[in-house]
Amino acid sequence: MKLKILALIAVIGLAGCNDEELNKFVRQADSPVYSGDRSDLLAYGQQLWNDPSLGNSGLACATCHAGGTAFNDSFKQPYPHLVAMAEDMSGLTSIDAEQMVQFCMLQPMQADMFAWDSKELAALTLYVEKVVQVEFINQH
Repeated sequence: MKLKILALIAVIGLAGCNDEELNKFVRQADSPVYSGDRSDLLAYGQQLWNDPSLGNSGLACATCHAGGTAFNDSFKQPYPHLVAMAEDMSGLTSIDAEQMVQFCMLQPMQADMFAWDSKELAALTLYVEKVVQVEFINQH
């Protein structure tokens, strides 16, 4: 029930986004990308994925996505692709993994988005693409 309420809040909160508001979900061309050791980023991404203090909701990413739950068949496709939550929230019909992390930080995590050049965004995005998505595909 709590997740349904959070989802409803997310839809209401961003449904009326204008172009300027949507731009915050798109990495600007001149925005630097964090670079670091891949294995360190994957380990840090796993830590973040399982951290219920990451946002203000008390949820970890793994709370909603344990065992591949809350993913649709589109998660089997390489990014960028359609993600229903992001489309419902913003009207965007195709997003990359980095943008999906940012959407999740806002709702349901109820936190600020990560800085585009942050270690956290790089780690969580890499973990989603190289571990979570791969495990989901292999299980489904």
